[in-house]
Amino acid sequence: MVSLRQGLRGRLTTGWLLAACACSSGEPLDDGTGSAVEESAPGEFISAGKERVANPEVSASDLEAVAAGNTDFGAALYRELREPGKNLFFSPYSVSQALAMVYAGARGETERQLGQGLRFSLSQERFHPAMNALNQALFVPSGDTGQATPPQFHGVNAAWGQKGFAFQPGFLDVLALHYGTGMHVVDFSANSSGIREDINTWVWEQTEERIEDLLPPTAVTPLTRLILVNALHFKAAWQSPFREKGTQDAPFHTLDGATRQVPMMQGGGARYMKGEGFEALALDYVGRGFRMLIVLPDSGRFEEIESRLSADFLGRIRGALTGHQGDVHLPRFEVETSASLIPKLRELGIQDLFDEHADLSGMSSADLVVSSIEHKAFVSVNEKGTEAAAATAVVVGPPSLPVPFIVDRPFLFLIEHVSTRNVLFLGRYMTP
Repeated sequence: MVSLRQGLRGRLTTGWLLAACACSSGEPLDDGTGSAVEESAPGEFISAGKERVANPEVSASDLEAVAAGNTDFGAALYRELREPGKNLFFSPYSVSQALAMVYAGARGETERQLGQGLRFSLSQERFHPAMNALNQALFVPSGDTGQATPPQFHGVNAAWGQKGFAFQPGFLDVLALHYGTGMHVVDFSANSSGIREDINTWVWEQTEERIEDLLPPTAVTPLTRLILVNALHFKAAWQSPFREKGTQDAPFHTLDGATRQVPMMQGGGARYMKGEGFEALALDYVGRGFRMLIVLPDSGRFEEIESRLSADFLGRIRGALTGHQGDVHLPRFEVETSASLIPKLRELGIQDLFDEHADLSGMSSADLVVSSIEHKAFVSVNEKGTEAAAATAVVVGPPSLPVPFIVDRPFLFLIEHVSTRNVLFLGRYMTP
């Protein structure tokens, strides 16, 4: 496997950004039925016999609810993933897509915790059609792109299940109807390492060679029963490109008071607004279906403005973008992030999913828990445009066996009466 291209890392510290979709464009990796994914993914593909719902009947309020919920979940996860002075880039949408497939099989308290932690505010009956509608809305062609190449946004879901393991028909139906995937049958018990490598290669291919080794060696074992994966790739040119020969080294002021030189792009064109304690820019991509929103806190107010990040905060910014900024100076940069998400999701109140309390009875009648959630993301911003990719993998298996208590070194011991707590004998064992 080819290594990821190395480049300029970590240039944006005192301003944070996200890609925002007005109504998106581009072609999916397949024809919408998942056929191209089925052919390229490892394992024998088993279909539920149902095609993805092409036009789910979803109200505008439900569609808005899942989009806003995804943003609020992204803001909450952002706060858990950030580290002082370090860059960060991830895809809340990819994480939500992967865990939405898990949510389809969750019941009881596990379902409640997942819904609350992931900001899934709709019932399962309304949620999955709304997620399907949101996903399909991302592929609606944008406006006139002229002679320019339109933005490319690819998104796929896939599932790998253990040969001979029984999954609930209703769970498989939801995967087929609303997430566009059946089940790729593999034998983790015989070849867990090889299957992990094959899935990693598939993710690498689906993300145009940007996401490498998503699943670490310890994530997949002979006891693994299911792996659910979402992969995304985005590439788009600016509606108003930066001047290719206008980039020059310029100072960038970090939060710790240091000044560093960065390749500063110049030119472009954007809509602009000034808020209380910050400025914001919206940089359109070709066709104006996608855009990048940049929020630049005033000096000394980064943490304050960062703490406001939410669907409501971004909504107010979008509504105030009225001015025009014709001369934008923006660093050329790349950022990569990888994270194991279980500790972060626990902080968001999702607990039972990861231990013996997990109720995934909507997925299978067997006892199952989520043993690993891995996420990787990449972004490159230059004078011509932006390329971004992300992938999320959820690994499901039986509850872990209790860690054995092995008495293999000197120890103390006693014999006591339980109710009175009277010690009758006391000793130590030092050597055989």
